[in-house]
Amino acid sequence: MRTSRLLQIGCFALLGVAFMSCSKTDVYDSNAEYERQKSVYTSSFVKKYGEINPNQSWDFCTMAPSYSLESSGRALTRGDGSVNADATKGEMIVGQSTIQWMFNNMTAGNNNVKKGEPFFLLVPQNSFTIVPVFQGTASYYWQLCMHVDGIEEDKVIWSKGEDLSWRSENSTTWTSPGTGNTGISKNAYEVKTPTYTFANLPVNASMYFYLKVWNSYNDYKNNALNPRKLSSLDRMMLALIDCPRPTNVPEGNDVAIIGCEDDKSGDFDYEDLVFMMYGNPAPPIKHVDEVIVSETKRYMMEDLGEETPDFDFNDVVVDVSNRAKYRRDYKILENGGWELIKETKIEDLPQLAIVRAAGGTLDFTLKIGVTEWTKSKKFNIKEMLNTGWNNAAISYGKVLDDFEVEGWNPSANNITVTVAGKAGNAVEEKTISFPKPGDAPVIVAVDPTTNWMKERTPAPQNWFVTE
Repeated sequence: MRTSRLLQIGCFALLGVAFMSCSKTDVYDSNAEYERQKSVYTSSFVKKYGEINPNQSWDFCTMAPSYSLESSGRALTRGDGSVNADATKGEMIVGQSTIQWMFNNMTAGNNNVKKGEPFFLLVPQNSFTIVPVFQGTASYYWQLCMHVDGIEEDKVIWSKGEDLSWRSENSTTWTSPGTGNTGISKNAYEVKTPTYTFANLPVNASMYFYLKVWNSYNDYKNNALNPRKLSSLDRMMLALIDCPRPTNVPEGNDVAIIGCEDDKSGDFDYEDLVFMMYGNPAPPIKHVDEVIVSETKRYMMEDLGEETPDFDFNDVVVDVSNRAKYRRDYKILENGGWELIKETKIEDLPQLAIVRAAGGTLDFTLKIGVTEWTKSKKFNIKEMLNTGWNNAAISYGKVLDDFEVEGWNPSANNITVTVAGKAGNAVEEKTISFPKPGDAPVIVAVDPTTNWMKERTPAPQNWFVTE
């Protein structure tokens, strides 16, 4: 039997309610047209997603900390101006010596966290290549992503099980580990794997890797809320730089092996995903001495402007963050490993809002804490911004605008949106607050790893309903 979800679903749900619900003191509660619109929206929501539990909260956000580097702010280019994150794809067979070296240095079940510090890399002048080597037996589904300073959209390099296969020493049969929990056998003698060569990234730009992790492949396919983001800037990846060079990697290339954890409660053996990186030289690996830690909610909203609601929740998408800068001090151990001595807050940074999408055709004013932002002061009101309108590509990393915020309280979700009437009619304005439990969501709050929907594509059933 289909039932409405209970309690925490994520930040996305929070945003939806906000558009639907007003406090009793709201001047527009008595507006008959507004009440009619709310009634139509609620009826349509229940028809599509089912009855709403009166205790349902629409704040699904986990407020999990995320890590980033302070942007250089420089215009980073290659000499010919052809900066992009495109990769040339190839294929390689990785031999048993490399696989065995990986097994010896990332033994399953061993805690290897002190073998290397959190790290980032610098883009070299030359090309470099990334090669998946191994995937473990966890049932989680993940994508390996790369963030590069100066490139707007993070690059999805490789997805679990994609074009990957292995064989044992005396077999001619290649077996794919797939997207489930099979993994690659410890008896693997060779691995046939894709290669990704990058040649057009901005030289000397900072870059780092992360896994975007869903609990299962089915969750990924169904766009489940709040996948995890596990970064090399934290302790979720391990870089080992003394890997022997495979025979099919040209001489002169430096080779590193990078192992990844797919869960913060994991065993930290770093063999959930292992990939090789090589170049002449390979991208220099740098320790993370200072890092910006952010706690972010993504608010996604409907504007009640349609007689037939579309539930795509892209009329307003805004990320709001608490941020602080930290310094990390390490002790280098005799075996070449490391130990974190302390992490010290250097300073609190201003709260930040980033507008990611705006799909409605009515003007609106966001109020976050005590700070206001109005669409018409920056953009054409009728323009559909970053919503996939007319099959345009959505850039989930796009910054339509960013601004500092004062007075945002993530626990209180003190965010409202005031939507103008048609033709800017002030009499028809409606102010929507974060929704009360049990109201039909017009605003929802989710983690910033949750993608919004394309124009006229309703949010999936699993955001609101459990089977």
